[in-house]
Amino acid sequence: MAPTNNPKTNLIRGAAWTIGTRWLIKGLGFINTVIMARLLMPEDYGIVAMGMLVVGLIQTFLDFGPGTALLRKAEVSRDEIDSAWTLGIIQGIGAGLALIISIPFALNYFNEPRLTFVLWALAASVIFISFGNIGQILARKEFIYTLDFKIATLTKIASVVTTVIAGIMLRDYRALVIGIIAGYTVPVFLSYLWHPYRPRWNTSKIGEIWTLTKWLMVARVGQFILRKGDELIAARIGTTHQFGIYNVGSDFGQMPVGEIGPAMLKALLPVLSSLEGNIERTNQAVIKTIAAVNTVIWPIGLGFMAIATQATELALGSRWMDAVPFISLFALASVVQTMTSPANTLLILHGHTRSQSQIVWIEFASFVLAALALVPGFHLIGLALARILSSAVSSFVTLLYTQKICQLSMAPALKTIGRPLVGAALMYGLVTYMITPLPGMITSPALGLAAAILSGAVFFMLWSLISWHLIGRPEGLESTIMDKLTQWRMSRCH
Repeated sequence: MAPTNNPKTNLIRGAAWTIGTRWLIKGLGFINTVIMARLLMPEDYGIVAMGMLVVGLIQTFLDFGPGTALLRKAEVSRDEIDSAWTLGIIQGIGAGLALIISIPFALNYFNEPRLTFVLWALAASVIFISFGNIGQILARKEFIYTLDFKIATLTKIASVVTTVIAGIMLRDYRALVIGIIAGYTVPVFLSYLWHPYRPRWNTSKIGEIWTLTKWLMVARVGQFILRKGDELIAARIGTTHQFGIYNVGSDFGQMPVGEIGPAMLKALLPVLSSLEGNIERTNQAVIKTIAAVNTVIWPIGLGFMAIATQATELALGSRWMDAVPFISLFALASVVQTMTSPANTLLILHGHTRSQSQIVWIEFASFVLAALALVPGFHLIGLALARILSSAVSSFVTLLYTQKICQLSMAPALKTIGRPLVGAALMYGLVTYMITPLPGMITSPALGLAAAILSGAVFFMLWSLISWHLIGRPEGLESTIMDKLTQWRMSRCH
């Protein structure tokens, strides 16, 4: 489907494609997790998670944001495109070499000798994937989202199949590593197969890209340390088994919101860049996006909290029940850290990456203070609680910054967050009540879970529609859906 000149249509279409892509990928990943959780032990996941922490930390320090530099500009030249591709290769090679150098330090920090194989394999994969075709970024810039969908889907299928086969054969952490390698290598081939652009080595615009994204890199470093700092601490203070429980609980808990939230936002930056110069329309688009995002993430996050015990037993099995508290807390954390993300995108659009970096480090300071207060009494649970508190601080500070710098009024943004929050909290109570069987009542766990989820979904939809009407039908997800239904009815009548 060809892109249009309508920003709202492009945003909706982009969000739909990216949400579809990410949920299909996560669906495949979920199937993979369900199978592998029964083949492997928590410590196997802990070993690989330690390796991925090292990879993520190094890549973050060397991520100069070439793709973001292209997306935030309305028009880009061939030199800029090729320089962005060249910069990606430079940072990929640098990250791979840094990984190799870091191996003895990682072994000492985590006290886990099996990390050697993991880090060598990941170093080679990081270097290889940096040679991928930047045409994938160009397609996204032109609102062509089918390429991302095809590449991501086939890559995930290859990774899942490889992981499961290796898991059946090896029955240890090496199976997960082999699956990760497949996930790194397949998209490189597909990006050249399915996009005609052929990048060339070019360094002429690297300085300009660095000027645009240097503060964004500092922000990314802070974001990684913030988002993964708890895991860095957990891997140090807990056993490999405990860290495996914590890591899987974190990933599983954040999975629903962590996939749909960023997917809804992926199309926002290109759309806002097309509106640049019109402050009022740009800010209206951001408020509408905040409204839409929160209408979706709050019921998903709190709903998943309510069914965490049942979902864990059904999906992962009884050996993973110790992860339930982490799954519940990280489901909430994912909502809190996503609810003002459109405002972050606005800061990137206007080039306020330094301000964004400051926000990230404010959140990090909040996390450190909260962790110091909570970890001594709650151990690993305290890290999850600290994540929730620091994310709340970050969301509030983000709105303060965008109000001051971008003239985005805080009051409408808070209103768009408050309504779905209240509805989701009421829904949480309903689902929690329904999922608890009455004394003497015998029911299938799967059937009870399905009934609770359906009841919660119906309740929240009714809440959203009724409250939307009562407050005057503001722009948001409800208005978009109603507009589309009206257009559909009119097309049917004609």
